[in-house]
Amino acid sequence: MKILLIYLEGEKAKANSVKALFDKKDFTFNPLVLAKPEDEGESFNIKMASFSAPIVSKVGELKQEYAPSHMLILSRLPKRCFDFLAGISCALNTHFPVFGKEAAAGIPKPYSSCFLPIKTDAELTSFLKKEKIAHSKNEAERSSQRARNTLLQMGISVNVDSLVRCVGEGLIHEISLFLAAGFSPDTLSNAGIPLLNIAARKGSRETIRLLVHAGAQLNLLSHDRGSSALIDSVMGKSKSISKDLIKAGADVNIRSKDGQSALIIAVGAGDSTTVQALLEAGADPDVTDNLGVSARKYATLFHNKALDHIFEEYPHLKEH
Repeated sequence: MKILLIYLEGEKAKANSVKALFDKKDFTFNPLVLAKPEDEGESFNIKMASFSAPIVSKVGELKQEYAPSHMLILSRLPKRCFDFLAGISCALNTHFPVFGKEAAAGIPKPYSSCFLPIKTDAELTSFLKKEKIAHSKNEAERSSQRARNTLLQMGISVNVDSLVRCVGEGLIHEISLFLAAGFSPDTLSNAGIPLLNIAARKGSRETIRLLVHAGAQLNLLSHDRGSSALIDSVMGKSKSISKDLIKAGADVNIRSKDGQSALIIAVGAGDSTTVQALLEAGADPDVTDNLGVSARKYATLFHNKALDHIFEEYPHLKEH
């Protein structure tokens, strides 16, 4: 949230005291320093403390030059200044907060509806924190609408089917727009397949990374196979994706509808690299599938000496 601090020359201490109340990560403050006229009949000068050029008294130019999300008045300004700011208030359809008893005392009665007096530090803190929440919500809504408009301009319908198609085709930019438009990274296709599983089945590592970064749940199960994205990646022999999902914290012991774990599937594929990675991540070598056979047992049945050697490093966890 970007706040324009408006105060008179020689009163910088007021601005510094306000800045000290807030975490600089949450708020950005810019000074707008006003030079008080000799008398109320004179025009006033406005200049930015960090800029040398004067600001012209036009709302559009002020917004374009400094683009503040909020304004906060700290000084008892000359009447002509309040006249000017009241005009901006009407144009933006908003009330400007005025902090401090002395500053609030200068508000002309005809323009009192344009300003919001705030007396104490506690009131100011509460006000700005509430404004920050509202501002963030509004920004999210605007960002969502921009993303939706961009998708429509690209000829893409803004619905689940279109999102699923984009995930299936690995269209990263388009997927990013859907997420920005408010679609969940945990969205399911009409067949009940999570986006993460679709990407895993397609072998799209970049899509997996995007969805994981967006907060996708790693262990959602598809309705068709009852599989997680990790299981689907192992089934698709996408070693890099399996590695990414394991590193991201995917549950390595989930079993699909037929009782097969990612480890059992990796053994069946003779994928020693993935077998090793799964075991190191805590995969149980002795859990059985619906046929009552474990990954360790399959390695023996398949006469895979390389896998047998790997399993030798892991003691039996269960007796079958």
